[in-house]
Amino acid sequence: MTKDELFAMGMNKVKENDHFEAIKIFTQVLKIDPKDANALSQRGIAYLNIEKYDLSLKDMNNAVKYDPKYSFRYQSRGYLKTRMKDHEGAIKDYEKAVELDPTDGIAYNNLALAQEQMGWAKQAKANFDKSDQKMGLKTAEERAEERKNAPIENQKNTQTDQKIIQSKTEIAKAVFTQKNVFKEFLNFIKNGFKIKENE
Repeated sequence: MTKDELFAMGMNKVKENDHFEAIKIFTQVLKIDPKDANALSQRGIAYLNIEKYDLSLKDMNNAVKYDPKYSFRYQSRGYLKTRMKDHEGAIKDYEKAVELDPTDGIAYNNLALAQEQMGWAKQAKANFDKSDQKMGLKTAEERAEERKNAPIENQKNTQTDQKIIQSKTEIAKAVFTQKNVFKEFLNFIKNGFKIKENE
């Protein structure tokens, strides 16, 4: 079996969420070519999915070493570092990912999430905005401005919707916090979801 055929088999196992089998197959690929960055990266992701973080980091470090110009390598390792609570390391990887591919909105989003974990609200906000822009979404400010400038009718509808949601929330809360309301609710169910007329 060729290296490419083995790699395709490994990717099928990834799609099936069979991480243990994927690891075995990518290991076979790496016996044929120990510097195959794709196999290293995919095996690293499989190790991450079974929470073998040290093995995952080793593979992802080698994937970056053998293919340092591909932003996905840094994004994957950044995600792993976030899982390992190494937020500073994750930020460095995400910064490298956006340097290599400044059009990648997901990398900006992940960078912002890591910055939030560090308490860097201003930098996080700027990168969330860049993420929205790269993905063709409106920023929080643009959405707020649209709501502010929306016709009065739309604003009234929004207020009405909010009152309905609040009312439903209060009813649901009352069912489980007030005995008399809970009793009425049980009777409603017993009566086949019909309101019994007062005699």
